[in-house]
Amino acid sequence: MNEIKNKFPSPKLPSLPSSLSKRRLLIYITLLNLFFLYRYINGGPFLPLSCQLIGLGCPNNIIKGFTTEEFSPVRQIFLENFENGQEVGAQVSVYYNNKLVVDLSGGFADVSTGKPYDETTLQLVFSSTKVLSGIVIARLVEQGLLDYDAPISKYWPEFAQGGKKNVTLLDLMVHRAGVGYIDSIDMSLKDLYDLDDLSEILAKQPHNFNGVPTRAYHGISRGWYLNEIVRRVDPRHRTIGRIVSEEIAPQYNVEFYLSINKSFKDRLASIYTYPLVRMLAKMVLPESFLSEPLHPIFFQMMDKNTVAYKSLILTAPDRTQQPQDWNHLDMLMPEGPSYNGVTNSRSMAKLAAIMANKGKSIPLLTSTSTDELSLNVQQNSLLEEPQLISNNTYDLIATRLEPIFDSVLQETITPSVGGFGYFRLKGLEDVEFLGWGGSGGSMFLWNQELKIGFAYAMNAFHTALLGDERSLKLLRQVVDIVKQQQN
Repeated sequence: MNEIKNKFPSPKLPSLPSSLSKRRLLIYITLLNLFFLYRYINGGPFLPLSCQLIGLGCPNNIIKGFTTEEFSPVRQIFLENFENGQEVGAQVSVYYNNKLVVDLSGGFADVSTGKPYDETTLQLVFSSTKVLSGIVIARLVEQGLLDYDAPISKYWPEFAQGGKKNVTLLDLMVHRAGVGYIDSIDMSLKDLYDLDDLSEILAKQPHNFNGVPTRAYHGISRGWYLNEIVRRVDPRHRTIGRIVSEEIAPQYNVEFYLSINKSFKDRLASIYTYPLVRMLAKMVLPESFLSEPLHPIFFQMMDKNTVAYKSLILTAPDRTQQPQDWNHLDMLMPEGPSYNGVTNSRSMAKLAAIMANKGKSIPLLTSTSTDELSLNVQQNSLLEEPQLISNNTYDLIATRLEPIFDSVLQETITPSVGGFGYFRLKGLEDVEFLGWGGSGGSMFLWNQELKIGFAYAMNAFHTALLGDERSLKLLRQVVDIVKQQQN
């Protein structure tokens, strides 16, 4: 045994590096760590870690749907959003000049089961729902049942208490009604089922700012108040959701639900929260280190004394805070016309296209099978859908109001009479869109001059406000193509 050992002498240990070499090694390791940290923080948040850091184990991305030939570049940008790890599942749809030119979907509605995110998928779009409720209110104004300048107490006398006597419907539409948060009671999900009891809770809430009109985003509460107003003026005492299901969804062949049940479970996409580690990193790292910094509203929502916390956390049913909490179906059963619309991008884009057409319906293609059309449309010999709103009503609701700083959103917003917002988005400063967006990234926008109706829905929750780079890149490409078409 000793002889064998002697034939294989112990290897000579390397000499210890000098202090200079140690410092160099430390610098190299530090730089390497910073490189991987930068890639992780600014890389795709929804890619596997191995894919984020070293490009291994990246998923295959299959995009379904169609674009017209002119709008084919939109598909590549949509695909890149997945390849860059910005998406889990998503849809984008675009109408141009009354024609559907983009209708794409891709990714996963449920990662755990591998269920694809396709044209049948339905998505919770949060505050993009506000566009739909604004359209319903506009239709009631057109019918003479509501007046934007009338005090809400005209339709709902009990509302006047608590310093709210002079609050108008217009104040509510543009988020200056002083009822952006409910602090007279801890709102629970069960409070939303009995609308008569909910009406009492809402009426008793004192004005948030002692009667002084103050722009403070009514992120959750606006829809509850609008629903009660609508119930009181509608001849059949319907809710906004019921009006949509009876008058808008079937007439225009769209899907938009403000209340769902268990039968929707297989079609509903799961929501995926922005990774916690990345969120924490965005809180502490300088903005110069980040490709998409955290919006100031997130810091406001952490302080219980801010209006943002009171409006978006305190007022939420059961103080719901995390996006994934909305994956529970019971959260989507009672109506919340400000935040719980379930739809798809195609439906939002069609309504947006009609709005870009000043409320006039989109001519139906002669190649459309009558089996795909609603009974009301089939019975119309001209195969025309009814006008959504009149030109005059559109001009009224599109009337621009003065820009004003919103104490919740921490942004200066240019509102319209109908409760929508005018936006000059990053990289599109020469084009103005009207509409709104939803928490996490959904968008519901139109431009009348360019005849664009644009909608984007997704289940990967990002941290920007009113759209992020995923939808903005798509919209920029759409605008570029339209401008080329019009030149």
